[in-house]
Amino acid sequence: MSRKQLFQSASNKYSIQTVETHLAAGEPQTKDVVDIETSTPKAKHFIDALLAADFYNSEEFSIAIRQPRSIISGDSLRELTEPLVVPATDIFEELWQFSHITVGFVGRNFIAACLLAYGLIHQQILLMIAGLLFLQLLPILLAIGFGAWTRTWKLVGQSASAFIVAIILLTLGGVSVAALTNPPLKYDEFNSTFVGFLISLAVGIAAGLANSDDVGRREFLGLAATAQIAIIPVWFGICFVFGFPTTTGQDEITTRALGFGLNILTIIIASLATYILLGATNRRLPDDSR
Repeated sequence: MSRKQLFQSASNKYSIQTVETHLAAGEPQTKDVVDIETSTPKAKHFIDALLAADFYNSEEFSIAIRQPRSIISGDSLRELTEPLVVPATDIFEELWQFSHITVGFVGRNFIAACLLAYGLIHQQILLMIAGLLFLQLLPILLAIGFGAWTRTWKLVGQSASAFIVAIILLTLGGVSVAALTNPPLKYDEFNSTFVGFLISLAVGIAAGLANSDDVGRREFLGLAATAQIAIIPVWFGICFVFGFPTTTGQDEITTRALGFGLNILTIIIASLATYILLGATNRRLPDDSR
């Protein structure tokens, strides 16, 4: 496919202008800027074709995907506003953003863990919900699966590290609140392993759909409540201080720990399968991302 055919595959109209790029070191460079206003699916097709083209080199080409409030042109509004499926590079960069371990990441997850722990100890559902709303677990799990499929091992490593840090913070939150309050631990409404699996399956599919579609507010994905995952490390943290409830046997403790791992694996696989079925993945991403 020639460059002209590539541009035309995205839209019947596109503009080209020449700009002079100034680098910190070296002579100015003259480059062509191609601007295309098109629908989300066509943008995805164009990006996939560009990344696969023989002439593409991430050192020479840069890609910026913008979302204008509206496009008024001769094209059909129904076609222009079609939301599914977003370019793989959009998903890629969004998941990278959620996987960075920052002061905000640590503070938000620790505070969420403390709220969740207090809610578990005193059986206060509203506090538990408040804690779950601050958590940032789901995008990290999506990033692990997406990164593995696209062989972006840096993303897998970064996301796995962020997830481990989040679990440690959840456990520490449970320990901290338990050390400042008194037993007993009232919460005991745990789902069975099978029900937890079904919930995780639904969450993984819904998350993959939400992250591949321009409809709604995808940034809220970072606030998604994965209760069947978050509650377990907080519960264990509390039990490290209070001791395990007398009504909870060793088999139940083991089952909850195994269910925790199963739920994590289910969300990763379900979201990845959703990405693949929708065609939202692209194995060839910019070289410097690997």
